Amino acid sequence: MRTKPKLAAAVLSVLAALAVTGLAACTSDEGSDPGPTAPTAAQRLAAAKAKLDAAPSVHLALNSSGVPKDANGVLSGDGWGTHPPAFKGTLKGRFSGIPADVEIVSVGGEVWAKLPLIPGMNKLNPETFGVPDPAMLFSTDQGLSSLLTATQSPVEGDKTRNGAEVLTTITGTLPGSNVVDLFLIGDRNGSFQTSYGLTDDNELRQVALSGPFFGVGTSSTYTVTLDQYGTPVTITKP
Repeated sequence: MRTKPKLAAAVLSVLAALAVTGLAACTSDEGSDPGPTAPTAAQRLAAAKAKLDAAPSVHLALNSSGVPKDANGVLSGDGWGTHPPAFKGTLKGRFSGIPADVEIVSVGGEVWAKLPLIPGMNKLNPETFGVPDPAMLFSTDQGLSSLLTATQSPVEGDKTRNGAEVLTTITGTLPGSNVVDLFLIGDRNGSFQTSYGLTDDNELRQVALSGPFFGVGTSSTYTVTLDQYGTPVTITKP
């Protein structure tokens, strides 16, 4: 008869111990911090767009490869862009079949260029030469940064060294319409491969676009390098 109270006490002790253990486990689980979730490739591209759009100015260098020898258009360039959209620099290419280096200024929706054999800066319509207004590259809703958030199926890849910086590569694809609307060349029904290089703080450093810039069955690459964000730059009408 005396064993029943002892047995009951033992059972209560075990239950109490289990309750304390369970409470401790719950408290431990609730207090654990898994740490911040790494941003997705799409989130990083959106952050890079916001940073580029907010920059008062940025330096741009353009290069190309795989361009057909008889193609008209811009082959390379170097200059400065600002927000609101404006540009000053030099574009190199083939225009109406003539190779030329063209000094160009675009501000307030108007474009001036120093053309070969023609003195001074002259106002012109760049579409006459089959090239876009270079200032539009810095439009926040239609320019280069708009390609970042239009990129389909972005995937974060390897890190690469770019001088003193280490860049994260993000690849994806762009519909031809996005590319043609910006650059005024390319197969609107085609698809373009994209590769972006981002710094650790999501500053866009490099954009590479590959695809049918010069029609179906062709493949060319344009690479844009962006740096010197926020350097004081003044762009005025000539």
